[in-house]
Amino acid sequence: MLHIIERIDLGPGQLSITFNSGRLGGLLEQCLEDAPQDHLTITAPFQLRKRGVETKLIFADEPAERDETLIKNIAKAHVWYQQIKAGKTFSQIAKTAGTSNHRVQQMIELAFLAPNVVNDVLDGKQPSGFTSNWFKHHGLPTNWRDQRELLATL
Repeated sequence: MLHIIERIDLGPGQLSITFNSGRLGGLLEQCLEDAPQDHLTITAPFQLRKRGVETKLIFADEPAERDETLIKNIAKAHVWYQQIKAGKTFSQIAKTAGTSNHRVQQMIELAFLAPNVVNDVLDGKQPSGFTSNWFKHHGLPTNWRDQRELLATL
């Protein structure tokens, strides 16, 4: 299929693919030599989504994708919070989980996400920039309205 592509332009937040009229016409068994250029070009907005070393282009019409790592970390945070309420220390939880005290203290904040934010994550509709990696470096306010406002900027 790549042989029908004449040009790909990648700009800030936008991808354009222009098809070769002769090759596309041959594939479709149609004469496209006189087709307007804008009929041979697909342009789509996108966002970059980074997770660790991986970078994805997220297109506006792409179906929602669940962030399983973020979902698992939210679930862990709720379990850890219940353990804290039951009297366990961060050290005990970290030892059982095979992680550091700092990691438990950092990630337990995910147990305090606004319910609609959790639902968006479960539905794969969270802002593209809201990942476990982002959270690890930034954290979130405890106030649910403030959380929603911050996440809306990602």
